[in-house]
Amino acid sequence: MRRGPHAAARLAGDDGGAGEATEVGGQFADEALTFSLGRLVALSGVPASTVHHYRRLGLLPEAAPLSHGRFAYNATHVRALNLIRELRDGRGLSLGQIKLLLPGLLKGDGQVEHDLPDSGEFGGDAQKRLIEAAFKLFSEPRGYASVTVSEIAAAAGVAKGSVYRHFPSKEALFTAVVENLCQETAEGFALAVAQLGGPEGLAADPGKTALVFARLIARAMPILLELGARAARGDLPSQILAARVLRTLAEAAGKPLSDNPVPAGLEVIETAFATVLQWAVGPDWGLLGQPA
Repeated sequence: MRRGPHAAARLAGDDGGAGEATEVGGQFADEALTFSLGRLVALSGVPASTVHHYRRLGLLPEAAPLSHGRFAYNATHVRALNLIRELRDGRGLSLGQIKLLLPGLLKGDGQVEHDLPDSGEFGGDAQKRLIEAAFKLFSEPRGYASVTVSEIAAAAGVAKGSVYRHFPSKEALFTAVVENLCQETAEGFALAVAQLGGPEGLAADPGKTALVFARLIARAMPILLELGARAARGDLPSQILAARVLRTLAEAAGKPLSDNPVPAGLEVIETAFATVLQWAVGPDWGLLGQPA
């Protein structure tokens, strides 16, 4: 089982909080010490946009609110992020399953990593295959409505009845596809922003920014269009999910957010979509997916 190394670190940040904290049994000894989001990112290696995404989903322990939408984090949040990564990447569990498991794991005796379930206990591999198969089928021109659960099961290599052990309905599977795709895209955006020189770099070269974001979002476009169509028809769960997706993408793209993050998220998608359409009708379509 993989374990991310935790070097001894001084937990301090812009939000205050300083002191020496060393690792004891896989966790920091001083869990009362608080630090900034920037320090949390440095300690965990998880992008800020992903931290925000997990916090909105209720995956992370509650963080102490500061001013102007900022929060104070502690060593428990570092442990939580490491566990989420282990359960998601190493065990193949969904964010919904992780949400159920994480509180109990965090209440362990400092050796919570040893209490992780075996990969087969929750059928993580099967669930991951179902999400990947559903994504491919939902992205086909015929769309979500024409895809059957039997087709998804066959593509994933599982029995049809097994699908319902992981997802109560095709709708729940679609939600899992959206959340997984949103997470992957957000992580790609965050990395691209860093490589382009941060928000200042984005503003300095909007053409390259649009090109990079378009390449990242092209794969997600059929699913995002399906979600947008549902939301436009007045489906409340889709509207809530769409708003969360827009906020996550806007944050990952380094867009300044107001009380309503939807316009910022729409701007990201519209810019990327326009570039994708240009590829579709021009000679650059063959470059899709190649490195920038």
